Amino acid sequence: MDIQQLRYFMVVAEELHFGRAAERLHVTSSPLSRRIRELEKELGHDLFDRGYHQVELTPFGRTFLDPARDVLARFDALSELAAGAAPPPAVVRVGATPLAPTQVLDLVLETFAEVSPGTGLPLTLEPSAGLLGLLAARKLDLAVVHLPVDAGGLASLALAEYRFAVAMRADDPLAGRPRLTLADLADRQMLLTSPKVHPLVMNGLRDHLRAGGVTRIRELPHNDAVQVAAHVTHSRALSLTTLSTISGRIFGEAGLVLVPLHDPDLHFRLGVVWPANAEARGGPLAKVLDALRTRHGDHLVIL
Repeated sequence: MDIQQLRYFMVVAEELHFGRAAERLHVTSSPLSRRIRELEKELGHDLFDRGYHQVELTPFGRTFLDPARDVLARFDALSELAAGAAPPPAVVRVGATPLAPTQVLDLVLETFAEVSPGTGLPLTLEPSAGLLGLLAARKLDLAVVHLPVDAGGLASLALAEYRFAVAMRADDPLAGRPRLTLADLADRQMLLTSPKVHPLVMNGLRDHLRAGGVTRIRELPHNDAVQVAAHVTHSRALSLTTLSTISGRIFGEAGLVLVPLHDPDLHFRLGVVWPANAEARGGPLAKVLDALRTRHGDHLVIL
Protein backbone atom coordinates (compact mmCIF):
# COMPACT_ATOMS: atom_id res chain seq x y z
CA MET A 1 0.00 0.00 0.00
CA ASP A 2 1.32 3.47 -0.83
CA ILE A 3 0.07 7.02 -0.55
CA GLN A 4 -0.80 7.20 -4.26
CA GLN A 5 -3.19 4.27 -3.92
CA LEU A 6 -4.93 5.98 -1.01
CA ARG A 7 -5.22 9.19 -2.99
CA TYR A 8 -6.71 7.29 -5.95
CA PHE A 9 -9.19 5.59 -3.62
CA MET A 10 -10.31 8.91 -2.09
CA VAL A 11 -10.96 10.54 -5.47
CA VAL A 12 -12.95 7.55 -6.77
CA ALA A 13 -14.91 7.50 -3.49
CA GLU A 14 -15.76 11.17 -3.95
CA GLU A 15 -16.67 10.93 -7.63
CA LEU A 16 -18.16 7.39 -7.60
CA HIS A 17 -17.08 7.27 -11.23
CA PHE A 18 -13.77 5.99 -12.55
CA GLY A 19 -13.80 8.22 -15.64
CA ARG A 20 -14.33 11.47 -13.72
CA ALA A 21 -11.83 10.37 -11.07
CA ALA A 22 -9.25 9.69 -13.79
CA GLU A 23 -9.75 13.21 -15.17
CA ARG A 24 -9.20 14.78 -11.75
CA LEU A 25 -6.06 12.72 -11.26
CA HIS A 26 -4.77 13.38 -14.80
CA VAL A 27 -4.43 9.66 -15.53
CA THR A 28 -6.33 7.27 -17.76
CA SER A 29 -8.99 4.95 -16.39
CA SER A 30 -7.00 1.78 -16.95
CA PRO A 31 -4.04 2.46 -14.57
CA LEU A 32 -6.44 3.99 -12.05
CA SER A 33 -8.58 0.87 -12.02
CA ARG A 34 -5.50 -1.35 -11.83
CA ARG A 35 -4.10 0.48 -8.76
CA ILE A 36 -7.45 0.22 -6.98
CA ARG A 37 -7.55 -3.53 -7.73
CA GLU A 38 -4.04 -3.90 -6.32
CA LEU A 39 -5.11 -2.09 -3.15
CA GLU A 40 -8.19 -4.28 -2.77
CA LYS A 41 -6.06 -7.41 -3.26
CA GLU A 42 -3.64 -6.28 -0.56
CA LEU A 43 -6.49 -5.47 1.84
CA GLY A 44 -8.34 -8.69 1.07
CA HIS A 45 -11.64 -6.82 0.58
CA ASP A 46 -13.41 -5.03 -2.24
CA LEU A 47 -13.68 -1.28 -1.80
CA PHE A 48 -16.22 -0.62 -4.56
CA ASP A 49 -19.22 -2.33 -6.08
CA ARG A 50 -18.76 -1.74 -9.79
CA GLY A 51 -22.06 -1.61 -11.68
CA TYR A 52 -22.47 -1.01 -15.40
CA HIS A 53 -23.60 2.58 -14.92
CA GLN A 54 -22.58 3.34 -11.34
CA VAL A 55 -19.94 2.74 -8.69
CA GLU A 56 -20.68 2.49 -4.96
CA LEU A 57 -18.58 1.95 -1.86
CA THR A 58 -18.86 -1.45 -0.28
CA PRO A 59 -19.50 -1.66 3.47
CA PHE A 60 -15.76 -2.22 3.94
CA GLY A 61 -15.05 0.72 1.61
CA ARG A 62 -17.19 2.98 3.81
CA THR A 63 -15.31 1.71 6.90
CA PHE A 64 -11.97 2.29 5.15
CA LEU A 65 -12.89 5.81 4.01
CA ASP A 66 -12.36 7.85 7.19
CA PRO A 67 -9.03 6.26 8.20
CA ALA A 68 -7.77 6.73 4.62
CA ARG A 69 -8.86 10.38 4.65
CA ASP A 70 -7.05 10.90 8.00
CA VAL A 71 -3.82 9.34 6.69
CA LEU A 72 -3.90 11.56 3.58
CA ALA A 73 -4.55 14.68 5.65
CA ARG A 74 -1.64 13.87 7.92
CA PHE A 75 0.62 13.17 4.96
CA ASP A 76 -0.28 16.44 3.23
CA ALA A 77 0.29 18.32 6.49
CA LEU A 78 3.93 17.25 6.46
CA SER A 79 4.72 19.41 3.43
CA GLU A 80 2.82 22.32 4.99
CA LEU A 81 4.81 21.88 8.16
CA ALA A 82 8.08 22.03 6.23
CA ALA A 83 6.93 25.08 4.26
CA GLY A 84 6.06 26.97 7.44
CA ALA A 85 9.11 25.99 9.45
CA ALA A 86 11.74 28.58 10.17
CA PRO A 87 14.93 28.08 8.17
CA PRO A 88 17.82 26.61 10.15
CA PRO A 89 20.08 29.25 11.71
CA ALA A 90 23.11 30.28 9.69
CA VAL A 91 26.44 29.00 10.94
CA VAL A 92 29.83 30.68 10.48
CA ARG A 93 32.78 28.61 11.72
CA VAL A 94 35.20 30.97 13.47
CA GLY A 95 38.79 30.33 14.51
CA ALA A 96 41.10 32.41 16.68
CA THR A 97 44.66 32.23 17.88
CA PRO A 98 44.84 31.96 21.68
CA LEU A 99 48.24 33.71 21.57
CA ALA A 100 46.60 37.08 20.88
CA PRO A 101 44.65 39.42 23.18
CA THR A 102 40.92 38.77 23.09
CA GLN A 103 39.90 42.29 21.99
CA VAL A 104 39.80 41.48 18.27
CA LEU A 105 37.89 38.20 18.69
CA ASP A 106 35.44 40.01 20.97
CA LEU A 107 35.07 42.72 18.33
CA VAL A 108 34.29 40.14 15.63
CA LEU A 109 31.77 38.24 17.78
CA GLU A 110 30.06 41.46 18.88
CA THR A 111 29.74 42.55 15.25
CA PHE A 112 28.07 39.23 14.39
CA ALA A 113 25.64 39.73 17.29
CA GLU A 114 24.81 43.22 16.02
CA VAL A 115 24.46 42.78 12.25
CA SER A 116 23.51 39.08 12.06
CA PRO A 117 21.96 38.03 15.39
CA GLY A 118 21.23 34.35 15.82
CA THR A 119 24.15 33.19 13.69
CA GLY A 120 25.79 30.06 15.09
CA LEU A 121 29.47 30.71 15.78
CA PRO A 122 31.32 27.49 16.69
CA LEU A 123 34.81 28.49 17.79
CA THR A 124 38.16 26.78 17.15
CA LEU A 125 41.26 27.89 19.06
CA GLU A 126 44.61 27.12 17.41
CA PRO A 127 47.84 28.95 16.54
CA SER A 128 47.67 31.03 13.37
CA ALA A 129 49.45 28.44 11.21
CA GLY A 130 46.89 25.78 12.10
CA LEU A 131 43.98 28.14 11.47
CA LEU A 132 45.30 29.01 8.02
CA GLY A 133 45.39 25.30 7.17
CA LEU A 134 41.78 24.88 8.29
CA LEU A 135 40.73 27.86 6.18
CA ALA A 136 42.50 26.42 3.14
CA ALA A 137 40.72 23.09 3.70
CA ARG A 138 37.38 24.96 3.99
CA LYS A 139 36.89 23.71 7.53
CA LEU A 140 36.69 27.29 8.84
CA ASP A 141 34.92 30.35 7.41
CA LEU A 142 36.76 33.11 9.28
CA ALA A 143 39.80 33.27 11.54
CA VAL A 144 41.42 35.86 13.79
CA VAL A 145 45.16 35.55 13.12
CA HIS A 146 48.36 37.52 13.02
CA LEU A 147 49.01 39.25 9.71
CA PRO A 148 50.19 39.17 7.00
CA VAL A 149 49.35 35.84 5.40
CA ASP A 150 50.65 34.54 2.10
CA ALA A 151 48.33 31.56 1.59
CA GLY A 152 46.66 31.58 -1.81
CA GLY A 153 42.91 32.02 -2.03
CA LEU A 154 42.60 33.93 1.26
CA ALA A 155 41.65 37.56 1.88
CA SER A 156 42.46 39.52 5.02
CA LEU A 157 41.55 42.66 6.92
CA ALA A 158 43.75 44.20 9.61
CA LEU A 159 41.82 45.28 12.70
CA ALA A 160 44.49 45.90 15.33
CA GLU A 161 48.17 46.71 15.71
CA TYR A 162 50.50 45.84 18.54
CA ARG A 163 52.77 48.19 20.42
CA PHE A 164 56.07 46.58 21.31
CA ALA A 165 58.19 46.59 24.42
CA VAL A 166 61.44 45.04 25.54
CA ALA A 167 61.29 42.79 28.60
CA MET A 168 64.31 42.82 30.93
CA ARG A 169 65.34 42.41 34.54
CA ALA A 170 64.71 45.36 36.83
CA ASP A 171 68.46 45.76 37.40
CA ASP A 172 69.27 45.86 33.67
CA PRO A 173 71.13 49.04 32.56
CA LEU A 174 68.31 49.77 30.11
CA ALA A 175 65.50 49.39 32.65
CA GLY A 176 65.36 53.08 33.51
CA ARG A 177 64.97 54.31 29.94
CA PRO A 178 61.61 55.86 28.98
CA ARG A 179 61.82 54.10 25.63
CA LEU A 180 64.24 52.20 23.43
CA THR A 181 65.18 51.98 19.77
CA LEU A 182 66.73 49.07 17.89
CA ALA A 183 70.05 50.86 18.02
CA ASP A 184 69.98 50.62 21.82
CA LEU A 185 69.67 46.83 21.55
CA ALA A 186 72.37 46.16 18.97
CA ASP A 187 74.85 44.46 21.30
CA ARG A 188 72.32 42.50 23.38
CA GLN A 189 70.96 39.00 23.05
CA MET A 190 67.27 39.04 22.04
CA LEU A 191 64.92 36.11 22.76
CA LEU A 192 62.09 35.43 20.32
CA THR A 193 59.38 32.82 20.60
CA SER A 194 59.07 29.94 18.16
CA PRO A 195 58.28 30.89 14.54
CA LYS A 196 56.26 27.69 14.07
CA VAL A 197 52.95 29.27 15.08
CA HIS A 198 53.11 31.71 12.16
CA PRO A 199 56.37 31.42 10.15
CA LEU A 200 55.71 34.36 7.81
CA VAL A 201 55.05 36.83 10.62
CA MET A 202 57.78 35.65 12.97
CA ASN A 203 60.42 35.37 10.26
CA GLY A 204 59.51 38.88 9.10
CA LEU A 205 59.94 40.14 12.66
CA ARG A 206 63.34 38.45 12.96
CA ASP A 207 64.51 39.93 9.64
CA HIS A 208 63.39 43.40 10.72
CA LEU A 209 65.40 43.15 13.93
CA ARG A 210 68.50 42.01 12.08
CA ALA A 211 68.17 44.83 9.56
CA GLY A 212 68.03 47.24 12.52
CA GLY A 213 71.27 45.89 13.96
CA VAL A 214 69.90 43.35 16.46
CA THR A 215 71.78 40.24 15.35
CA ARG A 216 72.17 38.20 18.53
CA ILE A 217 68.79 36.54 18.21
CA ARG A 218 67.87 33.30 19.94
CA GLU A 219 64.64 31.60 18.89
CA LEU A 220 63.07 29.57 21.67
CA PRO A 221 61.33 26.26 20.85
CA HIS A 222 58.01 27.32 22.38
CA ASN A 223 55.58 30.23 22.80
CA ASP A 224 55.10 30.05 26.55
CA ALA A 225 55.42 33.57 27.95
CA VAL A 226 56.07 32.22 31.46
CA GLN A 227 59.09 30.29 30.20
CA VAL A 228 60.27 33.32 28.23
CA ALA A 229 60.14 35.35 31.43
CA ALA A 230 62.19 32.68 33.20
CA HIS A 231 64.82 32.76 30.45
CA VAL A 232 65.11 36.54 30.74
CA THR A 233 65.44 36.32 34.52
CA HIS A 234 68.19 33.72 34.50
CA SER A 235 70.12 34.64 31.36
CA ARG A 236 69.90 38.44 31.58
CA ALA A 237 68.91 38.42 27.92
CA LEU A 238 66.18 40.66 26.55
CA SER A 239 62.92 39.62 24.97
CA LEU A 240 60.70 41.42 22.53
CA THR A 241 57.07 41.34 23.57
CA THR A 242 53.88 43.31 23.16
CA LEU A 243 52.52 45.98 25.47
CA SER A 244 49.34 44.00 26.03
CA THR A 245 47.67 43.38 29.36
CA ILE A 246 48.58 39.69 29.24
CA SER A 247 52.27 40.33 28.61
CA GLY A 248 52.40 43.02 31.25
CA ARG A 249 50.88 40.72 33.86
CA ILE A 250 53.09 37.71 33.07
CA PHE A 251 56.37 39.62 32.93
CA GLY A 252 55.36 41.81 35.88
CA GLU A 253 54.69 38.78 38.07
CA ALA A 254 58.21 37.55 37.17
CA GLY A 255 59.67 40.83 38.45
CA LEU A 256 60.62 42.03 34.96
CA VAL A 257 60.34 45.51 33.47
CA LEU A 258 58.80 46.37 30.10
CA VAL A 259 60.32 49.35 28.32
CA PRO A 260 58.43 50.60 25.22
CA LEU A 261 60.17 50.16 21.87
CA HIS A 262 60.00 53.10 19.48
CA ASP A 263 60.16 51.83 15.91
CA PRO A 264 57.69 53.41 13.44
CA ASP A 265 58.64 50.87 10.77
CA LEU A 266 57.79 47.79 12.85
CA HIS A 267 54.22 46.71 12.17
CA PHE A 268 52.73 43.64 13.82
CA ARG A 269 49.05 43.32 13.17
CA LEU A 270 46.08 41.16 14.08
CA GLY A 271 43.02 40.77 11.89
CA VAL A 272 40.61 38.44 10.18
CA VAL A 273 41.23 36.09 7.27
CA TRP A 274 38.64 34.29 5.13
CA PRO A 275 38.36 32.46 1.79
CA ALA A 276 38.57 35.10 -0.94
CA ASN A 277 35.33 34.01 -2.65
CA ALA A 278 33.23 33.86 0.52
CA GLU A 279 31.87 37.41 0.35
CA ALA A 280 30.37 36.79 -3.08
CA ARG A 281 27.99 34.26 -1.51
CA GLY A 282 26.51 36.92 0.77
CA GLY A 283 25.01 35.89 4.10
CA PRO A 284 26.15 36.73 7.65
CA LEU A 285 29.87 36.55 6.86
CA ALA A 286 29.60 39.14 4.08
CA LYS A 287 27.55 41.46 6.32
CA VAL A 288 30.04 41.24 9.16
CA LEU A 289 33.06 41.81 6.92
CA ASP A 290 31.39 44.85 5.40
CA ALA A 291 30.67 46.25 8.88
CA LEU A 292 34.22 45.58 10.09
CA ARG A 293 35.72 47.16 6.97
CA THR A 294 33.51 50.24 7.28
CA ARG A 295 34.05 50.79 10.99
CA HIS A 296 37.61 49.66 11.59
CA GLY A 297 39.42 49.35 8.26
CA ASP A 298 41.06 52.78 8.66
CA HIS A 299 41.08 52.87 12.47
CA LEU A 300 43.15 50.02 13.88
CA VAL A 301 42.71 49.02 17.49
CA ILE A 302 45.97 49.57 19.37
CA LEU A 303 46.83 46.53 21.46
